[in-house]
Amino acid sequence: MNRKPFLLITCFTLLLASGIFSGLFAQAPAAPKPVDLSKIDPGRYDASWWNRAPYRLVQTNLREIDATMDVDAYVQSMVDASANIVLINVGGIVANYPTELPFQFRNKYMKGDLVGDLIKGLHAKGIKVIGRFDFSKINETLAAKKPEWLYVSTEGKNVNYNGQVHTCPNGGYQQEYGKEILKEAISKYPLDGVFFNMIGYTVSDYSGNYYGICQCDNCKRKFHDSTGHTLPVKADMNDPVYREYNDFKKTTADKLFKEIGTHIKTLNPKLMINTYADAGVDMIASESGSELRPEEWNYSATDNVKRVLGSYKDRSPGNLLIYFQAIGYRHVGTSPNLAKVWMLENMLHGAPLGFVVVGTLVNYEDRIFIPQLNNLYGFHKKNEKLFTNVQAVNKIALIRGSRNEYEGIIKLLSEEHIMYDIIDPSALGTERLPRKLEDYEAVILGDVSNMDERVISVIDNYVKKGGKILSTGFTSTKDASGKPLNEVRLQSLGVASYEDFQRAKSTYLKISDTDKTVLGKTEFKDFSIMMMYSNFLKCKPAASAKGFMKFVPATRFGPPEKAYYTEEDITDFPGLITNAYGKGQSVFIPWELGAQYHFKGHYMHRTLFVSALTKLLNVERTVVTDASPMIEMSHLANRNGAFEWLGMINHSGQIGGSLREPVTIHNTNIRFKPAKPIKQIKLMTSGSNLTFKQTNGWVECKLPQLGDFEMLLCLYESL
Repeated sequence: MNRKPFLLITCFTLLLASGIFSGLFAQAPAAPKPVDLSKIDPGRYDASWWNRAPYRLVQTNLREIDATMDVDAYVQSMVDASANIVLINVGGIVANYPTELPFQFRNKYMKGDLVGDLIKGLHAKGIKVIGRFDFSKINETLAAKKPEWLYVSTEGKNVNYNGQVHTCPNGGYQQEYGKEILKEAISKYPLDGVFFNMIGYTVSDYSGNYYGICQCDNCKRKFHDSTGHTLPVKADMNDPVYREYNDFKKTTADKLFKEIGTHIKTLNPKLMINTYADAGVDMIASESGSELRPEEWNYSATDNVKRVLGSYKDRSPGNLLIYFQAIGYRHVGTSPNLAKVWMLENMLHGAPLGFVVVGTLVNYEDRIFIPQLNNLYGFHKKNEKLFTNVQAVNKIALIRGSRNEYEGIIKLLSEEHIMYDIIDPSALGTERLPRKLEDYEAVILGDVSNMDERVISVIDNYVKKGGKILSTGFTSTKDASGKPLNEVRLQSLGVASYEDFQRAKSTYLKISDTDKTVLGKTEFKDFSIMMMYSNFLKCKPAASAKGFMKFVPATRFGPPEKAYYTEEDITDFPGLITNAYGKGQSVFIPWELGAQYHFKGHYMHRTLFVSALTKLLNVERTVVTDASPMIEMSHLANRNGAFEWLGMINHSGQIGGSLREPVTIHNTNIRFKPAKPIKQIKLMTSGSNLTFKQTNGWVECKLPQLGDFEMLLCLYESL
């Protein structure tokens, strides 16, 4: 007799009786109850339906062949996705309605009225419709009749791409005829908004070929009338005429869009206007999309929505998740995990949601993300009160500077869970800022080299009144157009003069024991030298300022026998300068610390950045956590005082260029200070309550596990 099965059954029975395995066979716990949001009143931000409002937009870039679509199936796909705004192609390059205008190309596949049928079907489901217009190109059959409307390359040629010819912003098509197209469409259809694609001066085609500064007669005449100069033919920031041309482009583009905006509002004042600019619009469009490059910018959506939310109280962010792999691969979706991260960044920073597909949700061939789109949009719809009339409650503002520096500082702040807003420098000192600059304890200037006198005055006055700034790179060394002025113009930074040093290998900063005492003995205990592969300002500090860490330029690095430096190689030029200015204080790092971290992610650069904020400027963290640096966090509160929440996004699936499923992260401790005493913390993805303790105005809790994302909803005792 084989006794093994008998023994196994007997042992198992005894263990079961003892209760050891009882948990395995216990009845599954009841599903958590959803949060009752019926008693929550988030209030309204303003009288518009779009600003700080919880909309879920789907943009379908319709192809000509989509004119034969099943309209009912299209509308149902939007209902299934929980979309409450749909953006469709109306006119410009191709008219998807029976236009009567002679210089608008009618879709040859269309039999009836596609736009009219779609608007009727979508409105019947309570879904708003934004009309898409593109005046950057015109069909070749029409372009041949109006050469004065067209862009002209530096070789004197027009650009024809797949039968569509580039137009010029200063030509009659964009200046006048586009308004006729808008008038026809707006008068004919009950649109809710208007979106413009490919605005401004288009100098490249879809294949990335560059054709240079437009040399059409309109541009030549307008530029000469404006500046007295001949139109340049080469893009060169060292050329003062080209710098004037950059100003000319900005001025003329803004003027055109303000005129178009006025034209639209005259036709229908209720229409929302949306494009990739801040002039004449209600919503500022941006895109988070993949490109053919080794790695993706995983904070793309964070960057895009924060800089609008932090800069404009009268503009809504309209960040669009571009669901295709790259311009050259429109029929294949981007990584579903990356798409999910970008959409969560929109959501958990309090911005609306946007999704773009070429074709329709019904016929797109790569459908792997569509179920996730429906789930995320469904979550947002179910909890849309929590995304209504909210704002970040951060104490630090990051001023947008040069790209690599700015993105590196975003990485540093996000990985260190230092809560921050983003402000575009053009918004400083204007009435458009949602918050006064004085509301922030500290401001970070990441290589904001170009500054006009207004911005200089705003920043210096902020410090003088008690503010704190951390500045990096070559901040305030150029005028607004990019002309080098050979001085650090911000008086608050405490720099008397400087000389330029061009980046060279084997350049370091020497860290002394005195430096470590100031920067943090514990933090700096294991190293006394720091890599610095960056352009550098060899600064002479002002009398009121102090310098730390000494510059060691271009030491020998080969052969090994010669790879050393001596005391004579160490200069007196500081790698960090502190300065007291008025009631405030500044820290100036005269090299590109953020770009260095973006490039290598080195722990020394991270250590210096954190020490500059917390040790030198004594900025207190508003959220204290042992969370993994792969967790991105946000902290928002309802302006009506109804609730606040912390958002958490799990980035652990990113491995170089691969975006895989995130790893579940367990037991994350969080400590934060809410606006009011709280009675309940609800985990919105699981529906369970979170245990917490509240002491001296601070709340402490532990998140058991984090999958893709979580929202910690805090409900107040007073409600």
